[in-house]
Amino acid sequence: MGAGPRIHRDGLALGFDTGRTTVDDNTFNYSNFLGEPTVNYTTDTPSQGGWTGTQSVLDSSRKKFRFNVSNFSANPGAGWRSFTWDLRAYTGQSVTISATVEVPDLSPGTFAWVMMGQGNTHTNTSGAGGYMGYSAASERVHKSTTTKERITWSGTLGNSGTASSPSGHVGFTVWYNNGVPGVNSFIEVSDVQIELKSHETPFVNGTRGNTSSLFDITNSTNIDLTNASFSSNAQPDLDGTGDYFQTTTSCGITGDITLEAVFNEEAGTSPHTTIIGTDSDHARGVKLMSYKNSDRYGLWLGFGGTTSHIAMVTGTLSNNTVYHLVGTWEQASGIVKIYLNGSLTGTISTSQTSAVVLNTGKVTVGADYHGLTNSYGVNGQVYVGRVYNKVLEASEVTTNYEAYKNRFNLS
Repeated sequence: MGAGPRIHRDGLALGFDTGRTTVDDNTFNYSNFLGEPTVNYTTDTPSQGGWTGTQSVLDSSRKKFRFNVSNFSANPGAGWRSFTWDLRAYTGQSVTISATVEVPDLSPGTFAWVMMGQGNTHTNTSGAGGYMGYSAASERVHKSTTTKERITWSGTLGNSGTASSPSGHVGFTVWYNNGVPGVNSFIEVSDVQIELKSHETPFVNGTRGNTSSLFDITNSTNIDLTNASFSSNAQPDLDGTGDYFQTTTSCGITGDITLEAVFNEEAGTSPHTTIIGTDSDHARGVKLMSYKNSDRYGLWLGFGGTTSHIAMVTGTLSNNTVYHLVGTWEQASGIVKIYLNGSLTGTISTSQTSAVVLNTGKVTVGADYHGLTNSYGVNGQVYVGRVYNKVLEASEVTTNYEAYKNRFNLS
């Protein structure tokens, strides 16, 4: 994992950043987000069919294969071979297959094309689940260039016994011209990923679970994404009607605190939303909030029972606009300070000097304080979240703001 941006780290109790940067093909440099939870159904033993050929595993950890075609119609001549995985058990579900395809210069013959997608049940399949050339265009992606390239196909799994219909077998058909019988002509594919989703996610060899996708940069807790939704680019995208993510353990902070978030609210109708908080219970923990119905934003302090204190500043947070928002509370003085995009927008004397009361104390992102499944959650994205067990000074808030100003085009 990458080191991430230069932020203030003294007193940091929790931190996450869902950003990622493409390095090469499907390799990413992450701050602490490995990608949307998923299962890669690619095994080392695809089924084969069509004319004679073989496959070899070059690197199991990266699901890298060499697919060989060795039987041709003449000397030299044309030939093809299919390599597929059987997903008929998941008929009707969305599926995406992605891979980096390379045609090595040393391969004999003339590469014609590779088709990747879902096979069909044409009789000339020899058990491979389908020659992609007979599949409808919507069931495959076609690559005829020799450049190294990552390609992706998405569709719906079938299980048909009808000729030329989707078969539920997902994989590749390789075609070569000018091949010599008995001599392998081949392509290489790597980071092959087959997942039951409508979009591609970053490669994983096996399973990327709900608590092993987004990491706390302090390594003090796990973050559970079970109840989060994701966009078509595999980024957390909360729907405002029960989506959230949450730490698995308590933050334990009842005194001095700073909450920080970089977030975007879409065109939702919630009168108020909790962006990040140290407890999901109504009158417990500290919450960084946006009150759209009254043009306010700031902190909610919970002291147990029915006792809470709202420390807000007046100001409009527009939809479809990314903001950097920080709220601090000093227990000894009861002073709350609110910063928006690096600038102090409010200092509020709350006279609240008692310790904050916690229930579970789990840091929760995107869920409203009325309940985890309430419809007043964040409708949008929380890109960055942090919790400090201290009050950040203005200069420290500025440091953090500067780390994200250019990335999110903050004003």
